[in-house]
Amino acid sequence: MNIDLDFSLLIPEFIVIAAAMAVLMADAFTTDLDGEPDAGDPRGLTAWLSFGGCAAAIVWICVFLWDAGAQTSFNHALVVDRFALFFKVVVLLGAGLSVLLSDAWMTHQRLRSGASHALMLLATVGMMFMVSAGDLVTLFLGLEIMSIPIYCLAASLRWDDRSTEAGVKYLVLGSFGTAIFLFGLALMYAYVGIEAGPTLRIDLIREAILATPDAKPLYLVGGGLFVLVGLLFKMSAAPFHMWTPDVYEGAPTAITAYMSVAVKATAAAAVVRIFGGGVLEYLNLEGLVWGIAALTMIIGNVMALTQSNVKRMLAYSSIAHGGYILVGVLASSGDAEAGVLYYALAYTVGNMAAFSVLVFLSRRGHDVETFDQLRGLGTQYPLVGVVMTIAMLSLIGMPPFAGFFGKLTIFKAAVSEGYIGLTLLALITSAVSVAYYLRPLIAMFMRESLEAPRPADAFFGRLVLGMAVATAATVLLGVLPDQYLQWAADSILASAR
Repeated sequence: MNIDLDFSLLIPEFIVIAAAMAVLMADAFTTDLDGEPDAGDPRGLTAWLSFGGCAAAIVWICVFLWDAGAQTSFNHALVVDRFALFFKVVVLLGAGLSVLLSDAWMTHQRLRSGASHALMLLATVGMMFMVSAGDLVTLFLGLEIMSIPIYCLAASLRWDDRSTEAGVKYLVLGSFGTAIFLFGLALMYAYVGIEAGPTLRIDLIREAILATPDAKPLYLVGGGLFVLVGLLFKMSAAPFHMWTPDVYEGAPTAITAYMSVAVKATAAAAVVRIFGGGVLEYLNLEGLVWGIAALTMIIGNVMALTQSNVKRMLAYSSIAHGGYILVGVLASSGDAEAGVLYYALAYTVGNMAAFSVLVFLSRRGHDVETFDQLRGLGTQYPLVGVVMTIAMLSLIGMPPFAGFFGKLTIFKAAVSEGYIGLTLLALITSAVSVAYYLRPLIAMFMRESLEAPRPADAFFGRLVLGMAVATAATVLLGVLPDQYLQWAADSILASAR
């Protein structure tokens, strides 16, 4: 059997892997003697190596692969089309920004950074393989390569019981979700093997499902359901969301930021790749996903209203945004799926901007957990207050920021496909979100500080760079949305599904 081996399609992954290896070597051969980063501190070196690897991979994708057309390698085990490339850029952007934030957090905690940065890069490689998966084995391997480093990252604050609990809880529940996912893949493979001959290729499995007569075997529907459940667990969709608030609260803040954006975007890409284009309808799972999307939006927004912990609020907010993404998946038109791509990008930069504020304040000595601990900080640090304002307004979906056009695109496509009731529910829950997204701003600008102003700290440029990039992207995606929406639409039209 001839195997097409086009390693040039894997150069972005090789760049990130090389950066991870360089980070481990730099950390091993550099001595960390003080708490502040300097030219010889491995935190600074590993941060720049990690960020540079992500940036170089993005540049390679944009320059050499974007216009190359849909290509496959390893007998269709990997698919490199614009759909995969778009999501690779999203997860690389999220990883790069998270590296900058985690660097500042680790400086504050006086931790070595090599292992954490390397784990983030290796998890990103798993995500890149997962969004490019052309067969079931690659999809599963990508999921595992993504998940295992994140379990370790969630528990990286070893002396904090909450961090340890977060890692163990994510490991146990994540393993359970992965087992369900794998069982679903086995059932789908078995059905296609009986009906059309054994194949692991996702595109051939989709074709076999779409060619299935109306009377579908129960084990095919069950297989699709189990695969969907495994991916919805990673998206934190209700009722598979129970782990999310505890894990997000216990994990280090910068790691929470990475988990909330990159993992969700990867799972959304896999859902669209497998179930887009009408597969949900053919498997009779449309009504179930409608209910899950509605429940996710309701639970996420209502529970966020009751939180006093900022990270738990953002965790439930993340759940709600997973519901909005599911609205686009359910609509399943080209415009809806393009909206999912754009929304993943908009949510990534908006959420990273919000978390960058929390990391900045912790670096200044304000360990922010509750809303009361944000009191008056907007007036002490006006520019940081502006960043938080932009992030919150974008997450609400207010123009002219990125979140508005993400929701607008998905909701318009859902209405055109006849999901009027679900769209109305999405609009109502978006209105509810105003109440809890404004709470940080009210505390920062309209409440007196509980502490005296702190003296100026040392300049920490990497954190400021991450904050600036996330904020600028949130504004630019909203002010100039046409080009980015066109890229998302082109990604769907040029996909190899």
